[in-house]
Amino acid sequence: LDGGYKAWRSHVIAQLEELPQHYRFTVIGGATGSAKTRILQAIGELGEQILDLENLANHKGSVLGVLPDSPQPTQKGFETDLMLALAALDPARPVYVEAESRKIGNLHVPEAMIARIRSGECVAVDATLDARVAFLLKDYEYFLTLPEFLCGRLDALRTLQSRETLDRWQQQVRDGDWPTLVRELLEQHYDPLYQRSQDRNYTGLQDAGNFSTDDLSEDGINRLAATIVQSRTAQIA
Repeated sequence: LDGGYKAWRSHVIAQLEELPQHYRFTVIGGATGSAKTRILQAIGELGEQILDLENLANHKGSVLGVLPDSPQPTQKGFETDLMLALAALDPARPVYVEAESRKIGNLHVPEAMIARIRSGECVAVDATLDARVAFLLKDYEYFLTLPEFLCGRLDALRTLQSRETLDRWQQQVRDGDWPTLVRELLEQHYDPLYQRSQDRNYTGLQDAGNFSTDDLSEDGINRLAATIVQSRTAQIA
């Protein structure tokens, strides 16, 4: 490569400024535990174009989203993979993506990318609290064998929650009271955080079409993905 690695990095940076502008993003929003990533992947399995940022970042996107024994790529590696994923997409077709924060774990989503996503058309997954709790208990079941690791992750919330609350949650971990822990985390931490973030960063979700569900099983996710695609296809047509 003429210019070596420095030239390659300049190319990656330039492409990440340019490429996002060529795509129409359909943004999947919804409160924590709404299975947005799994819905996105199911949409991809239906033959639609998706951009799975959490998969590229090897992280589930929240303070508890770290994958044990599976480190994230470097920032430069993430940006290279993101550029290659974007370059493989067809600008003539819509691209589904999850509503993300600027940071996924320790990685930063490039500014042009996050700005373009936030200007996309939104769809909102409105799952019941019971369905979200059941989904998270399955999706994060690896934490059940790593209680001290999970307690350490919860401690990262100390600037947002009282010591009393964190002590209670950590005791629930040690007691194996997973349903109570997950429900309290959603109601007292993630749901208020999501509402503030949505109001600030994804104003399009306020006017988005809502897709309600009380079933986030694998079959329920597949049905929801098909419903979203059918609705979006009908709107475009």
